[in-house]
Amino acid sequence: MKRTVFVIDDEVDFLNSIREFLENDQFEVICFQSGEDLFLSKNSPENCVYLVDWNLPGINGCEIIKKIRRRDKISPIFIISGNNKHEQILEGLKCGADDYITKPFSFEELGVKIFNAFEKMMVLNENLINVGIKLIPEANAIIKDGVTVNFTAREFIIFNHLYENKSVVTRDELINQFHKDLKMTSRNIDVHVFSLRKKISKINLVIETVWGAGYKLNI
Repeated sequence: MKRTVFVIDDEVDFLNSIREFLENDQFEVICFQSGEDLFLSKNSPENCVYLVDWNLPGINGCEIIKKIRRRDKISPIFIISGNNKHEQILEGLKCGADDYITKPFSFEELGVKIFNAFEKMMVLNENLINVGIKLIPEANAIIKDGVTVNFTAREFIIFNHLYENKSVVTRDELINQFHKDLKMTSRNIDVHVFSLRKKISKINLVIETVWGAGYKLNI
């Protein structure tokens, strides 16, 4: 698989720095300074990774992601932004992004995330012909009737537990699926469930809220 990374950011110095770093890691890097430049480009490889700045001239990051998602359901999209407000992070994930990375960040950590994203896509491509529900833990994804749904690592843990139990699962049970160092809270669980609901709605799966009890996955 050709490992192409699309970077959309209006800061020229940042583009030059990240291109140099990622090319040294053997990625092909294609940079754009706006969403308009991206969509006018003839470069549209399948199974690439997108790095999208939130605050851009013209089409903003959220609209760029929505437009990408209309034509590409698989390629990972990372938002990069200097804003770490909870509301904006949540909005970015609702737009269809797989992760939200706050500037400044470690290029080394980003490189690992991108590498893992490509490994995940390789696994997905090998399983696209499956029918029914297939969980792919190594890729944090599921495939249902040939449709792939990508999760974050935390979302997959929650989905997997709901799927395995087939009954009402409390928030405390879900919190206990995570390492204590992550310090998950009920609010964290609710945010991840909200995101999961949106993602699995396209394959006709529903996570039901059982008031006073918890959540139940309806298949």
